[in-house]
Amino acid sequence: MTTSHALELLHSLSLASGALVVAGISFVLAFFSAPLKAPAFRWAAALGAPVLVAYALYWSPVWLGDDPSEYSIWALICIVPWSLSGALASASVHLVVRRFMRFEKRHGG
Repeated sequence: MTTSHALELLHSLSLASGALVVAGISFVLAFFSAPLKAPAFRWAAALGAPVLVAYALYWSPVWLGDDPSEYSIWALICIVPWSLSGALASASVHLVVRRFMRFEKRHGG
């Protein structure tokens, strides 16, 4: 994929589609952080990863050479809802995986 194709793809993201992308990536990443033993690290990963993913997705056009002049004005309008959608997906996975792990531990699975 060339830079121009990547920029085209990133420019095509709407508020809703960006939220879905961040939620999908956060959903997958949550499966890796959910089994962590330390609750502080587990929840920091569950809630921090979506913010980092949303930030990276939003600013990636600038990192690929796009003009940064208008990006800072719209940053919070996109990054906050994208982060919230990712945090919801991530927290859901964490709760389900942890519940499954407790069930398996109790029932000798």
